[in-house]
This record gives sequence, structure tokens and C-alpha cells, in this order.
Amino acid sequence: MNSEQYLRTLEEFFQGEVTGDALFHTLAEALEDPERRYQMRVLEQLERETKELLLENLRPLGGDIGESASARATGIAQAKALAAMPWAKVLHIFEREVRKFVAHFEEVEKAGPEHGAKLLAAVTAHERALLSFSERASAGGAGDPLDPVTSLLKVVPARLE
Repeated sequence: MNSEQYLRTLEEFFQGEVTGDALFHTLAEALEDPERRYQMRVLEQLERETKELLLENLRPLGGDIGESASARATGIAQAKALAAMPWAKVLHIFEREVRKFVAHFEEVEKAGPEHGAKLLAAVTAHERALLSFSERASAGGAGDPLDPVTSLLKVVPARLE
């Protein structure tokens, strides 16, 4: 991956975080169950922190750091569609889609430049944490499905309800 491809990839990832931020924010607002609302707030925080990490790395490279209105609108539209579905279906769709992102991010991490290894590993870890959340939330077993996500956060949102 050359430097131009790397820059474009980071910009793409950044806009993906804009979409995810909007999706989880909107979904948290739409859900009635306090635990599910909280889960979405925690996922929103992960998106925001990852967006900030990408921003910090894009600035010195001269990358496009403007949040795309269409990326945000996509997240809002996705959240509205998901909010109307049963929770089990939401988790199923989420897991299916995030699994694709994990595969893509792993490929980029392998192909990325050496100087970007730490950043690419961090964004891949972010996607893996989202996947782990969805798997654990779907399984409904013991333990907090958010643990893989909160372990990556600088700031864990407080429970409001």
C-alpha cells in the first residue's frame, strides 16, 4: 500500500466512524430498554474515540478531516431501520455486517505501511471488539457483553438510567 492509498484508507475509515457514531447515537435515542440504550452509548463512545484517533493521524498527513454529511445521514437512516426491528434481528444484522468489516480491516492491517502498523492495529481491535460485543450479546451468557469494548475506551460512559 503506497502513501496515497494509506491516506485514502484512513479517510474512508474516518467516515465509517462518522457513520457509526451517528448510528449508535440515533439507535440509543430510539431504544426504550435502558440496558440496550446504555450499550449503544458505549458503542457510540468507541466510535468517537476511534474517530478522534484517526483524526489525530489524518491531520499531519493532510487528509480530509471533514465529517461527511452523507456518512452521518447513512448512520441515522440505518439506526432508524434497525430501531423498528426485534433486538435479536438487530444483533444478527450487526454481527453479520461487523464480521465483514473485521475481515476488511485485517486485510488493510496486513497490507498497510510499517509506520501505520500501530494505528491500523488499533482500528482493527476496535472492529474486533464490536464483533465480540455482538456475539456475546446474541449468546446472552454470563458476563457483560460490553467488556471487550470498555477495555479499549479511554472514557466509559456513566449509566444514566
